[in-house]
Formats: sequence, C-alpha cells, structure tokens
Amino acid sequence: KEKILVTTDMMNEGVHFDLSFASPFHLGFKLVSVNVSDIMAMGGKPKYLFLNIAMRKDAEEEVFWKMYEGIADAMNIYEVNLVGGDLCRAENDMALSAAIIGTGDKVITRSGASIGDKIYVTGTVGDSACGLALLKNLTDESRNRVKSYEFRVRSKKQKNKDEKALSLTHNSKLLTLNWSTAEPLLRRHLMPVARDSSEIAKHATAMIDISDGLFLDLCRICDESNVGARVYLDKIPVSKELKQASDIMGLDHIHFATSGGEDYELLFTAPAKFGVRSSEFEVTCIGEITEKDRIAVDKSGNESPLKTEGYQHFGSPR
Repeated sequence: KEKILVTTDMMNEGVHFDLSFASPFHLGFKLVSVNVSDIMAMGGKPKYLFLNIAMRKDAEEEVFWKMYEGIADAMNIYEVNLVGGDLCRAENDMALSAAIIGTGDKVITRSGASIGDKIYVTGTVGDSACGLALLKNLTDESRNRVKSYEFRVRSKKQKNKDEKALSLTHNSKLLTLNWSTAEPLLRRHLMPVARDSSEIAKHATAMIDISDGLFLDLCRICDESNVGARVYLDKIPVSKELKQASDIMGLDHIHFATSGGEDYELLFTAPAKFGVRSSEFEVTCIGEITEKDRIAVDKSGNESPLKTEGYQHFGSPR
C-alpha cells in the first residue's frame, strides 16, 4: 500500500539566498528542487506542490514571473503539479516556502542503519559550497554575467555564449577561472537537481539528502540509528572542477566535500551484500556503519574524529 509523504522547506532572503548572486529564475527552480529532494530522500515520488511567496510591495512584477518560470521548469522536470499556495506582502526581505506531497511504497527514514551496513553517496560532493565561494569572490562584471545565465539544459551541439573566463578576487589577488570549470559548480549551487531514489530505495536502510554537509548529515543518520561510522576520506567522490577551482583559490577541496552543504546528493546506508548502482548517476561507497565511534580515515590510514562541521541554522554546536 502506498504511503503519503509530506515535506516543507523555506528559503529566506539574506539567509538562504542573496539577490546579488541569484536571479529570480534560479530561486524558483531551487525552491522546488530542495523540497523534491526531501521526498526523494525518503524513497518517494513527488506529486503535488504548494507555494507560499512573500514579496516587498515595491518588487517588480517581472521578478515574480521570472521566479515562476524557474518553478515551472522544475515542475516539468520532476513531473509535479502545482495545486495551491499563497502570495502576500513582505515588509522587508523576500521569503519563499514550498510544501510537497508525495507517495512511496517503502519509506526510508534516517533510523534504519545497522552495524555492518555500507555508507554510500551519489554523485560528487562539495560542488555547491565551492560554487557559493566563487559567487562571493567574483568581480561585479562576472557575477552579473552568472546571474543573467539560466543554466538550462542544453544540447551538446549548442554553443554557450558565456564560455569566456570568469574573474574573481581572493586574498587580494585577481584570478581567472575557465567557464567550463566554474559552470558545474555554479549550476550545483544556484540550480541543484534532486536525485531520483527509486533504484536506491530498494536497498537502502537509512537515507538523507546532503543539505547541510556530508559529515553533519551522516551524523544525523548515526544519531537516529544509534550507531557509529567509519569514513575513508580518499573514497569521497569529488569532481575535477572542485579540485581545479579549490587549487586556484588556495582552498581545501576536502573541506568543501565534507562540510559544504546544498549538494542535495543522497547519502544512504545499505547492507554490505548489495552492490548499489544507478544508470543515472555514480554511487560511491565511502565507509561503513560501526557500533559507536565516528571516525574519518585519511589515505595514510591515520584516524581522527569525524568533525560535524556544516551549516547550522542557529549556529549552535551539536
């Protein structure tokens, strides 16, 4: 029997987004994606969308319609229907909220991990956090060019007019970054795409989407399942673009990968006897569930406590 799944998530100006970085189109798409991701992370399929939008009285009408264009683009990708919501005035910052109703035959929670399960992650991690770091350091000209770009799905034959390099400043140095390197990172932050969990849900014992950081979200599975974890740092999947951009800025790509949020990849556990695969994206085993301790192991075999760094809504330690 199908089970009903419900999620809701907010995006507030100045907290979750900066209008000098992101366009209304980006915001609309991302609002739907982050909510769809929650349904996917429970092994479900999203079906119905409710929207709540609060905008300043002096906001231009075009802002709303460009936002809705991004929302519609995401609804088309996820095959979700808009069935209701509310629009009201905000005295100051813009606030966006969505709720999605979905269904699932098997609901995956965060509490099902068992000792001996393997730990898996989809795709690559750290890209979104690196994309945000780029946005914060881009020159005004480059940032405006990124903001005007909608990151729509393009055919391989279609030429991208924005292929010239981006300029950024970091530690008082003017740097350049090829568009081919920057684009996937910026895309992941501004317009993340939720992962389809339909194949994974057949095997997963516990699952969460990576919204606040790999290690922080893994610890949430450990907390709910009352278990420990052992993660191998050299097994964590990172993109070549993340490594290249991090090197240019003189930053640690592993820190982005372990502590950066908003990738919306799936982090899950499954019995060791299952070799979990997907035809749509890479699935990588990064460790195993243990009885108690939470340990990170580097490529030399050195062990250290798994640091729960990541996004904290109220800045409070765990």
